[in-house]
Amino acid sequence: MELKKIIEAILFSSSEPVDIKELRKVTGKDKVEILNAIGELISDYESRDTSIEIIKVGEKYLMRVKPQYADYVEKYTVREFDRGTLRTLAVIASKQPITLAKLAKIRGNKCYDHVKKLQERGLVKAEKKGRSTILTTTEEFATYFGLQSSEPEKIKEALKSFFE
Repeated sequence: MELKKIIEAILFSSSEPVDIKELRKVTGKDKVEILNAIGELISDYESRDTSIEIIKVGEKYLMRVKPQYADYVEKYTVREFDRGTLRTLAVIASKQPITLAKLAKIRGNKCYDHVKKLQERGLVKAEKKGRSTILTTTEEFATYFGLQSSEPEKIKEALKSFFE
């Protein structure tokens, strides 16, 4: 079997980004061969001008629908969080670092349940600073949403450009 097709099948089947180590383990190929195959796949998808893309997320790779087509496929995807939880996450991501108290003023008391769900999923972390709880997004947040960086300022920039 052709390495490029095997990697394409793995990326297509995975809902999470896949790292090189995992691809090496599955294919038995070395890092250079895998990176070359991924590079060819990325070029193939770019040259065909499809609605699908392969992106690098940290040190992992993800196949996804391009953001400009997301609205069209939304009803066909499984929604993991309700709208309220997603809105709470959006506030945290756009205003991070944000205190839990300030978040509650913005989103109301339901935000405590939302934050708990988001922490359980690993998208948000809470750190105690004195009597306050400071909320920020995690690397898993960046991975989940296919962002290139988990740095708070980069996330804010990505959100800003998305909503412009």
